[in-house]
Amino acid sequence: ETLAAIVLLAIASTTAIAQSPQETAIRNVIAQQLEAMNRGDGVAAFALASPAIQSMFGDAANFMRMVEHGYPQVYRSRGHRFLKLDSSEGRLIQRVLIESNAGTVVARYEMVEIDGVWRINGCSIEQTEGA
Repeated sequence: ETLAAIVLLAIASTTAIAQSPQETAIRNVIAQQLEAMNRGDGVAAFALASPAIQSMFGDAANFMRMVEHGYPQVYRSRGHRFLKLDSSEGRLIQRVLIESNAGTVVARYEMVEIDGVWRINGCSIEQTEGA
């Protein structure tokens, strides 16, 4: 029984880790932005946004103000877990469960690839049950 449990656990771990290079790259960009926001590094967080988002906000200070007021759960998160990467109407959406003092939400990150580099092209929040 113990051996069977260990084998199943090993298979489950391998499955959880196995992801495409595209998924890995997308998840790295989102994780880097969350880490930058947590340490208050607006310049680094802003650099991971797409050119469309950058032109919308103009500079890192405006961008960080918008995130702080509009997305408090993302602005200072305690932890995150990547959920499914979906394709919707030709767009790639990475769903991320985010926990923070402002609540637990699922953030839907729209991702775009520009010159071989993934960037965040927007984020919307879904409230989770009981959050």
